[in-house]
Amino acid sequence: MSTQASENPLLLRQDGARLFATFNRPQRRNALDDTMLFALEALITRLESDRSVRVIVFRGAGGHFCAGGDIRERRDQTGQSRPGVDTAMERNIRAGQMFLRLARLPQTTVGVVEGYALGGGFGFACVFDITLVAADAQLGLAETRIGVAPAQIAPHVVRRVGLSNARYLGLTGRRIGGEEAVRLGVAHEVAQTPQDLENRLAHLLDDIDACGPLACAATKAIMNRVGEMPLDAMIEYAGCRFGELNRGPEGVEGQQAFLEKRKPRWLSLG
Repeated sequence: MSTQASENPLLLRQDGARLFATFNRPQRRNALDDTMLFALEALITRLESDRSVRVIVFRGAGGHFCAGGDIRERRDQTGQSRPGVDTAMERNIRAGQMFLRLARLPQTTVGVVEGYALGGGFGFACVFDITLVAADAQLGLAETRIGVAPAQIAPHVVRRVGLSNARYLGLTGRRIGGEEAVRLGVAHEVAQTPQDLENRLAHLLDDIDACGPLACAATKAIMNRVGEMPLDAMIEYAGCRFGELNRGPEGVEGQQAFLEKRKPRWLSLG
């Protein structure tokens, strides 16, 4: 277990196969800037090949999850752009690539949302596999209220809540609380107190541990392809993944444990 220096925009602590990642710009309500984006890109690159981790828990320092993009930095980037170079646009595209890679990680991703989750923070909540939210949290697609669009997170929001609800949120810029976030499908569980939130997280992580890590990775891969592959191709792809799991050590162990009425002994993702 290790914690990086406090000035790091992304604090990491690993406990066995669980990795806890904390957005660490509390003075800016954990707004996403270049330093945080670089840190997230580095983490994702590591996780794409690191099979010692099976679940990543994201949360924010200082009582807020993530207040979106750093508008001060964006303003400066816009003013410093050279002819033919749009620095803010390029950063926006990089952020979009980061969100897509995050959605495709083989590990299970969990978000714990407290305080503000606006703009990009709302996007994170929609990208994570599972999102827990505090009842008094404030979430929203705030971009249109400052004259821009939720460009890179819009596809993930639509996939999460559907086109109608995404339009409702994006075209009003309204903030919603934890209960409404669950009702719309942004989050999966709402906690009424800080202790309730911690208890729900602990139970959730235990449930994830009870599932086969390779089976979870395959489930994500299959689900992520829905709507991207023709149905006939999906049937073949899903059948191949099922066959690999069924005859592999995890499938053998899981089904044998079921027949023997005991808990399975899972291996790592590797």
